[in-house]
Amino acid sequence: MACSDMSEKTLTVREIGELLDADIQGPSEGTISSVAPLDQAGPNDLTFAIDKRYASRLVDSQAGAAIVSEPIDDAPMPLIIVEKADIAVAKVLGVLAWERSKPQSGVDAGASISPQAELAGDVSIGPGVSIGPGAKIASGVILHANVSIGADVVIGAETMLQQGVVVLDRCQIGNRVSIGPNCVIGADGFGYYTDQGVHHRIPHIGDVIIEDDVEIGAASCIDRAKLGSTVIGAGTKIDNLVQIAHNVQIGRGCILCAQVGIAGSAKLGNYVVIGGSAGVRDNITIGDQVKCAAFAAIATDTPDGSVIAGIPAHNARQTFREIRALERLPDLIKKVRALEARLESLDQTENN
Repeated sequence: MACSDMSEKTLTVREIGELLDADIQGPSEGTISSVAPLDQAGPNDLTFAIDKRYASRLVDSQAGAAIVSEPIDDAPMPLIIVEKADIAVAKVLGVLAWERSKPQSGVDAGASISPQAELAGDVSIGPGVSIGPGAKIASGVILHANVSIGADVVIGAETMLQQGVVVLDRCQIGNRVSIGPNCVIGADGFGYYTDQGVHHRIPHIGDVIIEDDVEIGAASCIDRAKLGSTVIGAGTKIDNLVQIAHNVQIGRGCILCAQVGIAGSAKLGNYVVIGGSAGVRDNITIGDQVKCAAFAAIATDTPDGSVIAGIPAHNARQTFREIRALERLPDLIKKVRALEARLESLDQTENN
């Protein structure tokens, strides 16, 4: 079923074309109120075909219009023709999408605010929020219900923390940061020493620094440093359920997909992309613009620009060749055994 309740806003096909600076094939008076996949779209929905693989399916779609990357002769709906369909869809979603609910401006009566905390005048603080002494909350900050802010935390302007986020003492969060529900920022790192068969916790006295324009998905955890700071660079985007350990350094513009785990003191350069469920070993360095496939295990330093995959992760093309070779291994074993049997038979014949 299409997301017909996505928005109360509407756009005509012509207005979408103007928004995207796009050519239109077909009539442009139709009204669009939502965006939906090809097989779910109805007459008031905009759909899209990112590439040729999907364009052939437009003929069966009931959509009111479609965003495509090239003209299509037999399409049953108006087409909005752009260079990059995925970017165009994102722009339309930005206009049609509903506004997220947020606390009313000011401090909810159910919040607990330390008298020693400093809050700008235009913040929005929801019910059940707790803000500790010495915390500094800048202009335009939104704290949804049940957010917990520790002592001496600094939160920059226009930052939003969703329900249940915990930011522990002395952590610093920059401007325009978005943190998803139930994230924990600044818990102790996982560090122990063993003496006479007993594990003893190592105190972690550092903090976490999250720079400007970072986005963090739901239920992710970023541990405080043992000494110094765990750092998340400006513009980095982190998916749900990501674990970032103590003293990790992440550069600018990185993308970490769901269930990535990064062990202590690993260092990521700028614009690194790590696929879902991949793991990064402690105390290694990953260079700028490295791309790592899902489910990989990065165990050694990785040079700038590398594309890697596998366990342990290494050159992706080589990894995929090895996987294809493994698929042929059972047949190769059968052939080897057959050859061994023939050789044995020949030996017996010669010996007789």
